[in-house]
Amino acid sequence: MQNVLWEGDTPHGHYQVVDTLYDGREARVLYSGDRQAAQSGVAKDGNPDLLFDYNQRLYELTTSLVPKRILLIGGGVFTLPAALLRTLSSTLIDVVELDIGLTQLARQFFDLPAGDRLHIFNTDGRTYLREHSTHYDMVIVDAYSHTTIPREIKTLQAFEAYRSHLTAQGVLAMNVISGYYGPSLQALQEVYAAATRTFDAVDVFLASRGYSLWLPQNFVLTAQKGQNLPLKDYVRHDAVAPPEIHPEVALEDE
Repeated sequence: MQNVLWEGDTPHGHYQVVDTLYDGREARVLYSGDRQAAQSGVAKDGNPDLLFDYNQRLYELTTSLVPKRILLIGGGVFTLPAALLRTLSSTLIDVVELDIGLTQLARQFFDLPAGDRLHIFNTDGRTYLREHSTHYDMVIVDAYSHTTIPREIKTLQAFEAYRSHLTAQGVLAMNVISGYYGPSLQALQEVYAAATRTFDAVDVFLASRGYSLWLPQNFVLTAQKGQNLPLKDYVRHDAVAPPEIHPEVALEDE
């Protein structure tokens, strides 16, 4: 089963929208590049779990915390905010998505809901944070160029900006593709070091079970401002011991 519904260029990349089997599930998937990476997707099999495990972990965390206002940096085709809007009936969500072409694909192929609880900003995350002063109960960061986190959203200064936009007891959650051991650890090292220098409590959770920690995979990093909630009760997946990283590993803005 495979049906390419759309292929073409947006202002910031080349993408395909494909109806296919993904991880054994009937799904509609957004691929970047020449099928280099699955960027977003929705299941078409009637199972309410979100298609990507890390999105399900973020969904579980967010719906347990029930934030009144959320900032999501990296919208893709808006599968996570759409699910949150359906469940959290009074939550306001601001989504920052650089590529306006993805917003158009979300409306055309992924049932992006309309309504006054969702506000979309087609700019980059750091620019949005500089130009807006809104405070949020939760900030979610899921911005990638294929499988790489852009440098400007994982520096120490970026994490300071996330903290400054959170309410007094706000929570940051970040999707991180990384290994946990070996040469592929770098991405997790960098964001964990920046988070521990700026937040009061930091945890790292597995997004899926069954992968070797030597292999690149999705982790969910959480950072809390002004509190230390047992978020493992909300993520519903195993936490891993914090990596042994010195805070000096945190990247600085260039």
